[in-house]
Amino acid sequence: MMNSMPNFDDVLVLAVNAAHSASSGLRETWMNSNARVLKRTKHDVKLSADINSEKIITETIIKQRPQDGIIAEEGGESQIDNDGVWIIDPLDGTVNFSHGHPHFCVSIAWLWKGKISVGVIYDVVRDELFTAARGRGATLNGQKISVAKTVDLGQSMIGVGFGQSTPQGEGRNNFNTLGAEVQKLRISGSAALDLAYVACGRLDAYVESSVFVWDLAAGSIIIEEAGGKTCMWHKERPFGRSCVAANKDLFDKIINLLPNM
Repeated sequence: MMNSMPNFDDVLVLAVNAAHSASSGLRETWMNSNARVLKRTKHDVKLSADINSEKIITETIIKQRPQDGIIAEEGGESQIDNDGVWIIDPLDGTVNFSHGHPHFCVSIAWLWKGKISVGVIYDVVRDELFTAARGRGATLNGQKISVAKTVDLGQSMIGVGFGQSTPQGEGRNNFNTLGAEVQKLRISGSAALDLAYVACGRLDAYVESSVFVWDLAAGSIIIEEAGGKTCMWHKERPFGRSCVAANKDLFDKIINLLPNM
């Protein structure tokens, strides 16, 4: 569907409102240890909290921008050939959430004509809101942020992920290769928050070989607007990706270490 380009700041406000609208239910469920499990797999869990959060987010968005398409972790895709498309992860860090571990978030991105242009990541427990709109910089709770200035891999702390699989194949190779070169590796259980932490300098980079676009989309624009660099490669699964994100000094060094990414 063709329509005129909206004001990115207005879209960002909508994304923030949608994230905040979903967060109260997530926070209450988490604080009361009341996560209802819908399905368990070997390395993942599906919660009613995911479904409820996504419903609130999509309803908030559709009310104001019914002409946009949506790609969402729980609800799949609709109208993705439209000019505006939302990419939603209603609860990133689901296993953390189900264990009462305070490291999870809401992640919302918006594309305009195929280019990620707005990103919001909201850490529900810490009340930390990471935002970016293309050409306007990146912020944490309204304060400008930037990626770390680390240039030496040996002094870097890097987040890594293994997705829903055991740490084997590409994931294990990445872990072993990076582990021999960097100061520390960290596995947080939330790809979106790892990217947010790269954007504000808490991590120097993030690497994962098996992840989905809804885990990455918002973080990628936030990192770029914070002065860093992100690359997502398509994988064989629908919406599957592999990803490297870092400050610009470390990005090429990491890619050279991991030629199979």
